[in-house]
Amino acid sequence: MTSTFIYSNRARDLEAMEDELRIADRAGYTVDLRRAFWECEPASVPAAERPRLLSLLQRVRAGDTLVTMQLSCLGWSVQEVLGTIRRFRLLGVALHCVQLSRANLACAAPPEAVMVLRAVAALEGSTRSARVRDSLAAAKAMGRAVGRPPKHKPDERDAILRSLAEGQTVSETARRFNTSRQTVLRIRAAAPAIVQPSGTGIATGTAAAPDVPAEVSTVE
Repeated sequence: MTSTFIYSNRARDLEAMEDELRIADRAGYTVDLRRAFWECEPASVPAAERPRLLSLLQRVRAGDTLVTMQLSCLGWSVQEVLGTIRRFRLLGVALHCVQLSRANLACAAPPEAVMVLRAVAALEGSTRSARVRDSLAAAKAMGRAVGRPPKHKPDERDAILRSLAEGQTVSETARRFNTSRQTVLRIRAAAPAIVQPSGTGIATGTAAAPDVPAEVSTVE
């Protein structure tokens, strides 16, 4: 037999939960108090880590129905809300939000409300990416270093380059300095004027022309 549950992340006490039960009843959802799950976790706690929501996910079964008052009960961001909806859809549990309509948010064919949420999430993602790109471009224009700080200090990088220049292989140098081959390769690539692979060895800098006397006598 299927059951109807209610979940809220807004009720601080039993009285507040009973108020939400009455609202759900007026909206056409009759819920037994024994199937009511409530908590009041702050925004710093992701929906996927809320204790009572996790307990609810373990309790419901395919074919059950879950009612919640507002979208904010399902997460504090659009991505969190979509993630919670997806979890109930995978469980085969119908999900209704009184704030929206009687549509099942977790049905296989997403209702309009979910499609709008997905569009907003995509917009937020593209806007965030654009802001990051603009910030990086502005930082570069001002001469600021961007990205992760280098793992090795300048003197350590110089030591790695000297090791390569002395003929040690990339693997040997990586073991010597307790780092990865990729790191050694990146350091070598960042200093092409100092270290460049040449045949089977390592050449440093640009080879200087050998000393040639100004006048060369001809031996007959």
